[in-house]
Amino acid sequence: MIQTKHVLMVLGSYDQSAHEGIARYAGQHAWHLNVSILKDFQLPEHWQGDGIITSMNNSRQLEDFILNAKVPTVDLSIWREDIDLPRVAADNDEIGRVGAQHFIEMGHRNCAWFALASNPVSQTRYQGYSDELAKAGIECIRLDTQRPQDAAFIRQRLLELPKPCAIYTKSDYDSAWLCNLCFDVDLRVPDDIAILGADDNPLICESQAVPLSSVRHDLKRIGYEGAAMLDQLMADQPLTERLKLIKPRGISVRKSTDALAVTDPLIREVLVYLKSHYRRSIGTAEIAEQFKLSRRSLELRFREQMHSSIREFLIRLRINEAKALLNYSKEPIETIAAMTGFCHAPHFSSTFKKIVGLSPTQFRKA
Repeated sequence: MIQTKHVLMVLGSYDQSAHEGIARYAGQHAWHLNVSILKDFQLPEHWQGDGIITSMNNSRQLEDFILNAKVPTVDLSIWREDIDLPRVAADNDEIGRVGAQHFIEMGHRNCAWFALASNPVSQTRYQGYSDELAKAGIECIRLDTQRPQDAAFIRQRLLELPKPCAIYTKSDYDSAWLCNLCFDVDLRVPDDIAILGADDNPLICESQAVPLSSVRHDLKRIGYEGAAMLDQLMADQPLTERLKLIKPRGISVRKSTDALAVTDPLIREVLVYLKSHYRRSIGTAEIAEQFKLSRRSLELRFREQMHSSIREFLIRLRINEAKALLNYSKEPIETIAAMTGFCHAPHFSSTFKKIVGLSPTQFRKA
């Protein structure tokens, strides 16, 4: 008879989605999951069990409790990298890059970053965001280097930004705070300021005057995979990796970013056309014919607005869609190549590796 595992869930930063992932694994493996801290808001005294799943923060009390428990423990955050624990956490660098890709595809050339607080999560997301923007020749404007919680100061910074401007924030909470400041100074969202957050909390995103777009941080999977890692530790099985990063699941696009930042009305139409037809094997000549322009004229107007050729933009669009399919579907490489507009699998694979640095198969495994 399998002995029931007694596991304590003590999340320093509680999230319902992470809890759901942990609970699903616990139910599948007949754990006794102790969640008593949710009721008492106090760490249990004299607790004895088989393992702990946590999300560390700056609490000294939580740190002392974890270190003194002397049982297998898995952390679901990167806040306390100074503490040597196995971890399953968000790929915050990728969360940053996904935000940049969204703004680039919408035609934004003025892009900014904002976070109410500086911590390892916000720093890593900012770095991924700014690095991805830099690849497209866009410099990231920082709004949070001085007095980020001073509403009057940030209002003035918002007014001074070049318009239209796209702002990526560390979280949905930060997005909602910033969106309200825009309303205070009569800035239109998304026409003047487009705002994108992360974590995709519907209780925040869908209850604003302008619903907020957000990167879908996969907290349920983080909770589930963290529980699976803990199970390995409790069974004295060696871990193949002590840090497992979970990629985001794309973007929930809502009104706060739903506006193309392109002044040329024809190029706006071209972008809509590309987003609707990129799955077909289309080229610049066909698009020029569709819009009754010479190929050279179309290329010049497109490059002036988007700072890239149509071919480069199409490839980026297709690669981003391919990444999502590799991460969240079981379709074979050949099918993904066809679904994203590549003429055949070898061409898809070579292009993907050139841009991403990994083959599609390596990317999916990673």
